[in-house]
Amino acid sequence: MSRSQLACAIGNTSSAFVRIKSSGSGSYVVTACKVLPLGTEAFEGKKQARSLKKLLALTDEWRGEALVLCFCPSTYFPLHAYFPCNAPKEACEDYCRIEAAHFLDRPEEYLHDHTAYADSAAKNNLEKHLVLFYHAEPFKTLSIGFAERHPLLFSGSPLIPALHHSLSIKEKTAFLDLENSHVVLTVAKKGKLEYFNCHPVKERKEAEYFAIHELQSNPLIRDSTIQAGGTLFDKAMTTLLEKETSCHVVPPGLPDGVLFSGRDSSACRSSAAVKAIRTAVMALEN
Repeated sequence: MSRSQLACAIGNTSSAFVRIKSSGSGSYVVTACKVLPLGTEAFEGKKQARSLKKLLALTDEWRGEALVLCFCPSTYFPLHAYFPCNAPKEACEDYCRIEAAHFLDRPEEYLHDHTAYADSAAKNNLEKHLVLFYHAEPFKTLSIGFAERHPLLFSGSPLIPALHHSLSIKEKTAFLDLENSHVVLTVAKKGKLEYFNCHPVKERKEAEYFAIHELQSNPLIRDSTIQAGGTLFDKAMTTLLEKETSCHVVPPGLPDGVLFSGRDSSACRSSAAVKAIRTAVMALEN
C-alpha cells in the first residue's frame, strides 16, 4: 500500500520541504523537493511572520497531510542523566522536565530531545541518557504554524532522525555537524547512540580545531567514514580534515532506497533537504 509523508527541515542558512511516497517494499520516491534560502534567523524578530508565510506556502497543495518537522538550533545544551532502564516514553518525558528544572534558569523557554546510550544499563537498574536542550523559539512558533494545517507526527532536532538513519548501516555511523556556532560529533550504531559531544565555537578556526580534535582522539571512529554537513562544510574543510586525521569525510548520506521522481536531484542533496528526507523516512518506517 502506497503512503505519502511530508517533511520540512529548517537549517541555519536554508529550509527544505519534501514529499515522499513509500511503496511499502523499502523503496521511497521523492515526488516534491523545494529549498528556500531561509535559515533559522529568518524566523526570528520582525522577519518571522513573512518567512513563516513563505514556508507554510510550500505545503499548501497537500494541506491536511501528515507532516514531520526537523529544526537545527544554533546552540545546544546537552545533559547526561540516568533514568530507570526501559522506562516508558511518558515517564522519560517527566524525568526530562525534572532535569530541566535543575539544569536551566527558565526551563519553559527550552525544548528537548532525549535518547538512551547503547549498552549503558548500570547495576542499579539505571541507564545513561542524553537530554539535548535547545531554545524553544523560533521552533515552537513554527510547530504551531504547521500544526494548524497538518497533523504533526514529529518535531525535533536532527538527533533522532540521524539515529534512525543508522539502523540501515552495518558499521558505526559518525555524523559531524559544522556550524558557525558549534561543532557536534554524533556516533551511532544500529539506531543506538554511542557518542555525542558538542563544542561551542565563535569562528572557523575554532571549528577546525575541535573537528580535528574529535576525529583524531575518538577511538570509535578511527579510520572511519564521516558524514559531515553544515554551514562550514566545504571542500576546504574536507581537505583539511582528511589531511589531519585518518578519516574519510563525505557529504550527508540519504537513506537506502530513496529515488527521485524525474527531477534534478542536486537541490535534494543539500544539508537541509537530506535532514528532511531522513525525517520523512523515519516517520514512514515507525
